[in-house]
Amino acid sequence: MGGSTIILFDQCECFPLSITFWYRVYVNRSVSMDRIKYIGFDMDYTLVEYKSPEYEKLAFQLAVERLISIGYPAEFAEIQYDPTFPLRGLFFDKLYGNLLKTDQFGNILSCFHGFRSLSSLEIRQFYPNKYVQPVDERIYIFNTLFHLPEIFLLANVIKYFDNQPCYKRIEEGPEQYQGVICGDVLISYKMIWQDIRSTFDWLHTKGTMKCKTLEDLERYVVRDPRLPLLLHKLRQSGVKTFIATNSGYPYTQKCMTYLFDFPHGPEPGSPHREWKSYFDYIIVDAKKPQFFAEGSMLREVDEETGSLKLGVFTGALQRGKVYNGGSSSAFCKYTGVRGKEVLYVGDHIFGDVIKAKKAEAWRTFLVLPELTDEVSVWEDTRGLFTRLQNLEYILTEMYTSGNGSSGQLPEIASLRRAIKHCAQEMENAYPSQLGSLLRCGSRQTHFANTVSRFADLYSSCCVNLMTYPMNYLFSAPHQLMPHESQPSEILPLSPHPDYLSSKRSSKTKVHGALARGMSIIDHDLDEEDGGLDRLKLLPIKEDSTTSGE
Repeated sequence: MGGSTIILFDQCECFPLSITFWYRVYVNRSVSMDRIKYIGFDMDYTLVEYKSPEYEKLAFQLAVERLISIGYPAEFAEIQYDPTFPLRGLFFDKLYGNLLKTDQFGNILSCFHGFRSLSSLEIRQFYPNKYVQPVDERIYIFNTLFHLPEIFLLANVIKYFDNQPCYKRIEEGPEQYQGVICGDVLISYKMIWQDIRSTFDWLHTKGTMKCKTLEDLERYVVRDPRLPLLLHKLRQSGVKTFIATNSGYPYTQKCMTYLFDFPHGPEPGSPHREWKSYFDYIIVDAKKPQFFAEGSMLREVDEETGSLKLGVFTGALQRGKVYNGGSSSAFCKYTGVRGKEVLYVGDHIFGDVIKAKKAEAWRTFLVLPELTDEVSVWEDTRGLFTRLQNLEYILTEMYTSGNGSSGQLPEIASLRRAIKHCAQEMENAYPSQLGSLLRCGSRQTHFANTVSRFADLYSSCCVNLMTYPMNYLFSAPHQLMPHESQPSEILPLSPHPDYLSSKRSSKTKVHGALARGMSIIDHDLDEEDGGLDRLKLLPIKEDSTTSGE
């Protein structure tokens, strides 16, 4: 993009002026838009925003019908989809049938078997170290929004077989905890997963999912009047735009026609334009993530019939034509564009973002519809997070301020319970029964870490790009390592006098009570369980002791 880079920052926040968090684009790595020559878009859940939970309900209903047709119990037809349970980014352990929410290192944050949340002791029965590796063959990661109804169906089927009187969970032997058995019939959790996984694959490739969607696009697809304007502005600024979608041409044609079905063009008063006029290149049936690896044959689509023209296309890509397959390397070769001159926008953290980044060094923009709820709840629970940080700081101080020479460990059980309670309170504030997509307490989830590593930009909707100048510099916040972010001098801490006057037993007192900038009053301690169910945090007035911190 030509022109100078414009940066408008609020004095208090590193966000463009007047842009609320609903429409913000968040930055992991700086992207200068004036260096971007091509912007590519996925279609499903990116340009085409499916209405939730209506679209997931449709997929769930059709999947249940398919399962019943291949022999699963007819009672499944009575199950109603509940959008408050599934959460993408979960691991599924195919061996034991458990849904796992993990942090960025593979440590297990929570574990569900069916809809039952397992206790810490139960988790250790399956995972002694409360740790799993995402690269393990038995682990499947639910990365996409298409996976939401699949997660819910999987939990229902596992719950059904675990609770059926005629089926007994395998409690011993080489298949211990790996499924259920009825007489000579064994049903493993891996088999259940395979059946459900193949059902959803069939649904989107050979089933009626796309037909049902096209029959009632108004019910299932959001039509955003800002989309034509965004694409128009991008192309006006000198950027070339393209689509690379896994959907076939007939489905793409009908969905995109619906999205651009306005009586006017990109702006009121301008003439209506066909959707293809907003894109320089159109690639359907791209077969991502294969598109970012060896790819497939590049063929031209006959737009009249929707069928593929004979032979492999080897010429220069032409504007207005529709192509099938191909690869990212071939696209770069034919267009003459270099990797970092391309910004690719998609919703699939693996198929769109990770592969585009690793294979071609494309700049990446992740569409994260859940971000609307994530940011809203985060704003509401900031106080809890501050409290959690204070509690964890106090826990550290209990070790540093204790008498290490005596060999006696500090009493920390009550404080750990308070930390766990505070983290759970934060989790309960999110719409999903499984909590936040991006964190659990003070720890980021595996999904959040993947977003940080591979998505240069992320936002709840691709159209949010329009709220910024087309030559904007998306500037990433500065990042410090622990040795850079902590002060070089350790300042002495002194307890608050109200805390010292407490008549509680010294075992229930918090040693090193003062974290920087706050103090603790313990009249909310619970005598029965050792306390610290609630802590009251008070700001400390600046004096000669604290003013220099």
